[in-house]
Amino acid sequence: MLDKGLLLKISELDYNKIKHIEDSQLSNFSMTVNSFINDFPAQDEIVKTALKAKDYVALTMSLTLICDMLRQIYAEKLAEKCTVYFSKIGNVRYEDLQNFIIDFLKTVSALSIDLQMIEYQEHVPAKVPKQTPGIVQNPENKNTVLVVDDVSLFLMTTQKILQDAGYNVTCVNNGMAALNYLKTNQPILFILDIDMPEMNGYELAQKIIESGQNAPIIFLTGNAKQSSVVKAIEAGASDFILKPIEKNQLLERISKYIQPEFIK
Repeated sequence: MLDKGLLLKISELDYNKIKHIEDSQLSNFSMTVNSFINDFPAQDEIVKTALKAKDYVALTMSLTLICDMLRQIYAEKLAEKCTVYFSKIGNVRYEDLQNFIIDFLKTVSALSIDLQMIEYQEHVPAKVPKQTPGIVQNPENKNTVLVVDDVSLFLMTTQKILQDAGYNVTCVNNGMAALNYLKTNQPILFILDIDMPEMNGYELAQKIIESGQNAPIIFLTGNAKQSSVVKAIEAGASDFILKPIEKNQLLERISKYIQPEFIK
């Protein structure tokens, strides 16, 4: 059963409605949330396909279904935002519509992942001490965010965003380089891409934990599929960042665990 206290921390959900869910109603609400988690990926693909084909009928139908699902889990402001915008389909530029829908789907994907984190973390045996959001007081010589991704452009972009925000950052482009770095360093946070050649993010997370590191691990993912989220949680995930990354989302996720003033 979902933890109501954790649900209240998800900003996309209506705080007052979640607060007033009776304990006796939580089981039914959990079932509704599960339906949303299971059904959203398929609708996400339908919307993307319809958008690419400029099939506005299919696009409107699928977006309407997503909005209905959001209302059922009390993400009503997000549903209303979408409803107002796609009611204007045909009267806005395609590029503007495309940008809005991509951003909307990404927000809904992040919501789905947040809900899955609440649901599955309680049932997955912890490989490291459970990392809950909260500012980490950082000891000396443990002051680096380690980012691992095989895409150089992503590493450069991420490094600039984090450094501009005041974080100390080290970037490497493969799992072996990350493990070599850990021989003499102890980062305060890990950001790992899942899809990497030779050693993927799941495998790297396991080796990081086996090496004695216990800092939070944030995975980079391109989707909110249940199987991917469960596998990442089993590998030791504390959180997720959706790709392609956006500055605000990246900083918001990291700030749940550390703040720049604590890593100087």
